[in-house]
Amino acid sequence: MLALVLGFALTVQIRSTDEPDNPVAGQREEDLVLILDEIDDREEVLRRQIADTRQTLDDLTNGQEQSDTAVAEAQARAEAIGVLNGTLPARGPGLRISVQDDDGTVPAAVLLDAIQELRGAGAEAIQVDDVRVVVSSAVTGSPGSLRIDGTLLEAPYEIHVIGPTAAMEVALNVAGGVVDDVRRAGGTARVTRAQTVSVDALVD
Repeated sequence: MLALVLGFALTVQIRSTDEPDNPVAGQREEDLVLILDEIDDREEVLRRQIADTRQTLDDLTNGQEQSDTAVAEAQARAEAIGVLNGTLPARGPGLRISVQDDDGTVPAAVLLDAIQELRGAGAEAIQVDDVRVVVSSAVTGSPGSLRIDGTLLEAPYEIHVIGPTAAMEVALNVAGGVVDDVRRAGGTARVTRAQTVSVDALVD
């Protein structure tokens, strides 16, 4: 009896040991193949979804960068136009020009020539005394009573201009140029380079 009991117990233990814990154990080979195929399909779908998500993220990032660039360019254009038409102040490297006219002999033509020479040399913003000079500005009046756009100027005439310093300085000091014209008219002109020039007078 003892031998029979021990034999039965041993048989049950061996069968229990042989039964696998894997839930797919005991499945037919055809079923296992189908399960593996289904897993592969799901993996491929997930891979495609991940790739699509990454592409969408890249597109959004690039689109934001392009949008930011467009906005920055539009702002730069608006600022450049504002400086040119005199509705925005400007700061930058340029020249300070002081025209002494103690005897009131410098005519409007000399001041107008100075403005035109500066523009031709690449001036971006010009201010004479407290008057902003723009494309439509007019220099009028008689010696000793010069006006820009109707505003009376007082000697010495202080010209602040932003732009390429070397080119503008050469344009003013060339033989027979503005500095010589001021001297021949009975005044003096002093041209000084500056790292930072402020042009803050605005056009209404």
